[in-house]
Amino acid sequence: MGFLTPRFSGLALVSLALLVLLAMPGLDRGLLDWLSAWGKEGLGRLYAQGAYWAGHGAAQISATVLWLLAAKYYKAKAEFYSGSAALAAVVGSGVLVQVLKHLVGRARPRTTLSPWEYLGPSFDSDLHSFPSGHTATSFALAAVLASRFPRQAWLFYLLAALVGVGRVAGGSHYPSDVLAGVLLGVAVGWSLAAMARRRIAEMEA
Repeated sequence: MGFLTPRFSGLALVSLALLVLLAMPGLDRGLLDWLSAWGKEGLGRLYAQGAYWAGHGAAQISATVLWLLAAKYYKAKAEFYSGSAALAAVVGSGVLVQVLKHLVGRARPRTTLSPWEYLGPSFDSDLHSFPSGHTATSFALAAVLASRFPRQAWLFYLLAALVGVGRVAGGSHYPSDVLAGVLLGVAVGWSLAAMARRRIAEMEA
């Protein structure tokens, strides 16, 4: 069947997993406790810190700006369009995440509040758990990179997934926060990647 593509199937599985975790806060908390216990010391702690910096908006924006500057210097228009899409994906997904974080008001794992408490609009960073911004921007960037370099798509998505898992290991997000970030990120990334592909096709026509 035409709609059962790997992309559609992957999104369906992520959506289903997100619904299960949101419906079963105990499972969400259990997965968090299991991963964060490993992330408190040694290699686990180092991994969680690496995931934090790899998924940080400033690092990703800097990387995409360098991509744009290199494309401009070498007069590579196709790469410039793709780089522009990548930068827009990181910034756009980051802005959307911040809006949702402030509106939803889900308590972070480090608080004493339960994972099913959503306190509504808030400017308290302790209530900005849902969704994961690091995950969203990482998957948005991965989606654009995968569109431009399809043979390496598995690597880009794997790296983005490692960032998301690292945020749970670091105790900053519940698994459901990460899955929500995945959905938001790929939605933004795929949309902007499609626009870049059209621009490149028009240029090469």
